Amino acid sequence: MQQDQQPRRGAAQPGARRPLTPQEVARRRKKREQRKKALRRYHLFLAGLALLAAALLAGLFFTIKGLVLGAQDAKAPPSAAKSAAPSAPPASSAEPEPEPEPEPDPNAPADPTLWSLLLTNVSHPLPDGYAPELASVGSNSRNGQQFMDERVTDAMLQMVAAAKSDGVDLVVRSAYRSTQEQASLFNSMKQSYLNQGLSEEQALAETKKWRNVPGTSEHETGLCADIVGAADLNADLVPGLSEREWAKWLKEHAADYGFILRYPEDKTGVTGTSFEPWHYRYVGVEDARKIMSQGVCLEEYLGAAGE
Repeated sequence: MQQDQQPRRGAAQPGARRPLTPQEVARRRKKREQRKKALRRYHLFLAGLALLAAALLAGLFFTIKGLVLGAQDAKAPPSAAKSAAPSAPPASSAEPEPEPEPEPDPNAPADPTLWSLLLTNVSHPLPDGYAPELASVGSNSRNGQQFMDERVTDAMLQMVAAAKSDGVDLVVRSAYRSTQEQASLFNSMKQSYLNQGLSEEQALAETKKWRNVPGTSEHETGLCADIVGAADLNADLVPGLSEREWAKWLKEHAADYGFILRYPEDKTGVTGTSFEPWHYRYVGVEDARKIMSQGVCLEEYLGAAGE
């Protein structure tokens, strides 16, 4: 009996698929990946087209809207256009622009109200109760111990020391005077003119040329002093002393210590006092330099000339 022949193990069965080799599997996998990439690019392309179309539609929409609004504005009456615009404030309600501040005058005092610029003369008597705090500025054999406002004594002593280093021996001959002392000196000088045969009116006029009426003298401020050279301590105080070396030194250097020649020769009509080359007044270094460099007196510097 013929036996059925059994297929050999490993032989291909009819209708069965041949197993794929590794190379074929790799090729098929690669093709699938390529198809997926192509499909993604296609989708991205479609999305880009959609966005472009949306942008074009939006631009078209706004263009049409602008044209329509422009046409409506052109048809609107002028009064409507005016009412739509914000109204300008009336000219009367506008605030005026502030005027620019004037530039400070470099030749004028920075602060005319400083204590050191106190103006004292016949037209500007001392305030009631004025009483400076005093300190010594040395003594002399003629008038004894001399005092000035304590705020200026250091400046006076420094000036005297500087002059001495230059070979000029200065002496503070007369500084602060109380109102009683000023009255005594004033009346004494007036009496001397009366003794010379002048009338009361004439004696008073002559005395006022050299001494201020009590209450109006700078010596009562404590800010001034009569300064002379040691050799002229007992000399008569006359304008000719301006030729002394000490007087020339003072006129040249006093401003560096805050002092000014208070009664210049060419300002007697303004100050009301005769030329006194020995009378120096403290005003502070900055103001002293301005006054002396300009050749003005204190009244002119403070704008009080003629008052």
